[in-house]
This record gives sequence, structure tokens and C-alpha cells, in this order.
Amino acid sequence: MQKILIVNSYYYPTIIGGAEISTQILSENLAAEYEVHVITVGMHKRGIITEVHNNVTIHRIPCLNIYSPLNKSDADKGIFLKLAWHIINIFHPAQYFMLKSLVEKIGPDIIHTQNLMGVGTYIWNIARKFCIPIIHTTRDYALVEPVKSRVINNFIYKINMKRSRNVEYFIGISEYILKYHKDNNLFENAKNSVIGNVVDAQRFSRRNRKNKEPLIIGYFGQVSSNKGVMTLVQAVESLSEEVVEKLIICGTGDIVEQIKKKAQTDKRIVLRGKIPQQEVYREMANVDLTVVPSRWAEPFGRVIIESYQQGTPVIATSVGGIPELIENKKMLFQQESIKSLKDKINWLYAMPEEQFQQLIDESYDSSDKFRDNIKEHTLIYDSFIKKL
Repeated sequence: MQKILIVNSYYYPTIIGGAEISTQILSENLAAEYEVHVITVGMHKRGIITEVHNNVTIHRIPCLNIYSPLNKSDADKGIFLKLAWHIINIFHPAQYFMLKSLVEKIGPDIIHTQNLMGVGTYIWNIARKFCIPIIHTTRDYALVEPVKSRVINNFIYKINMKRSRNVEYFIGISEYILKYHKDNNLFENAKNSVIGNVVDAQRFSRRNRKNKEPLIIGYFGQVSSNKGVMTLVQAVESLSEEVVEKLIICGTGDIVEQIKKKAQTDKRIVLRGKIPQQEVYREMANVDLTVVPSRWAEPFGRVIIESYQQGTPVIATSVGGIPELIENKKMLFQQESIKSLKDKINWLYAMPEEQFQQLIDESYDSSDKFRDNIKEHTLIYDSFIKKL
């Protein structure tokens, strides 16, 4: 049985965002056809911890840097230490040799890298040294813009660009993120394609809204300024109770306290905090509408597909890879525009019941194409394995 090595910054049970969920789903599905190993970063200080979960062998390496991003007290550092951290992440001799030894021990036929914070892009050099084909999935902008410093970013980017020439195939989770990396001259020697994230949420019975009933709106994700949550809160505040019954916010982030103050004067704003993923899906099925008000150019927008899988329509800003997921372009609104968002909510509130039901049916249909893309990955793997 061929061996596939998946490399990602974090892995179950450490879930930071959609990358970890997608990587776990991919790894566990691949285990039906391959011997699957995962290299990821743990909280421990030394040694490699190896365990098996759902037929996937997980190797947790320590983060041999000045602090661990997984430790919140460690990660709360000033800008200079953060800059130093990223420079060390580019090349740390001890971590390089630890990874080299681990890759040699596993002996994979293919290495498929994902996010590499804490691991380092020198894994691509290691793969080249052992003549192992390497595939990379681009999920964010960290290879080009890891920090808020143009000088440091330029330094790190040039090293990553040079190392990326070792990658033989790269996958974008959206056309937008794939084009971004091509435009920045990464993966110059690699073939490429777009494969969206696997999203396979448990489906719950959904709420039935009657004609002209006030809307229950949901927001699911990081409660931070770059996610545009305050635009949504302000839009709801300015709409009557006849239009919006409740805004349910699930997640944590740097503007939670600001929103709590808003909730004191508008009881329709309900903060659920961070809840288990299955509870998130249940909440999605119990709202009439999910709003994704991002200011940031989302590479994909996993929450959109998760909502669709509950039959919940989504309105979202037209940024990043989001428009690729929203087939009905009437469901897009202008970034950071309270008026544009209010107009969309009012439009949906006034929509006849049968037309709203059509949006629900379209949501289910749109979600189906993201339930299984394993075959698309195995075709790429097998094209390289045949050459070995």
C-alpha cells in the first residue's frame, strides 16, 4: 500500500480553523486507499509523539521556536518577537534535521503539504532531497504575507518563492487563491488545479419559517474586525423587530466585548461564544439566514458550504473566493456597507414563502459538490505514483 504523508501546522484535536477540519477529513478519507501519515505541531517541548486516530498515523513534532502559537500566553507577544518567530520558522537547523529524519523514517511515496506555520517550507527541500513528489494546497496568504511588515514579508516571500520551485503540483482551494499565488510567482515549476475544501457536516432538521415572519440571522466564525461582524451588528440594530427577530453569533475574537455592549441595549443580539462543531451545525439549521460579512478576502469561505448543508441560505460580501461559492449573485452585498446589507435583509424578509423555499432547496443542491473530492486528490497522487 502506498504511503501518503500529509503535513499541516495543526491537526485534530487542535482545531484553529477550516484548514484543520479539511485536512482531517482528507486524511481520514484517504486512509481507505493509502497508508496515511500526518506531520503536525504539538504543544510539547521535545521529542516526537506518535499516535493513531481513525486509521491515520499522526506524528506531533515540538515547535522549536521562541514561543508556541498554540500557547495563548506565549503567543501574546510584541511585534519584534513575532517577526523573530517568523524568521526562525524559515530555517531552524534542529527542526530541519528532526523533520528530515522523520520523513526518512516514514518513507512516503507522496508528500502533500497544507499550512506550514510551525513546520517551515524547508520540508519542500527535504522532499526534493529524497526525490519524493510534493503537492501543496494553498489555503491562505502566509507564503507571501505572514506578518504586518513589508520588509520582513519581502525577505520571507523570496525564500518561499525559491523553495516553492521544488513543488510539482499545487492546488488552490479557490480560483482566487490559486491566481494570487501564480501572480506572485510561486510554484513556477508546478502544474495546478482548483479543488475546493471537503465539507461534510452532519445535517439537522431545519426551522420552518412562515411568510413574513421576522428573520433569525446567524453569524458563525471568528468575532474579529476583519470578519466584518460589526457591520452585521449595526445593520441588525437599525432594522425593526418586525424584520429581524434575533441575531445569533457563534464564535470568539477580539471584538466580543464591543458586541456585548451592543447586546445590552439590543436584546436581539445573542452571543453563544465558542461551541462544539455539531452545535454550530444545529444552530445553522435553526436560523433562516447566515451572513458572511467579511472585510478580509476569504480564500474559500467554509461556513458558506456548512450553512448550505443545513439548507440555510447565505448572503455574503463579494471578496476573495466567496463569489465562487455563491451561485445566486443577488445574495452578495457590498463590503463594509451597512446599507447594502440592510437592503439584502429587507429583500429576503419580504420574499414570498415559496421563493424563500427555493433558496433553501438551492442551498442543499449547492452543498453536494463539496461532500467528496477525494477522487480528485487520488487522481493527482496516482499520476505521480505511476512514475515511481
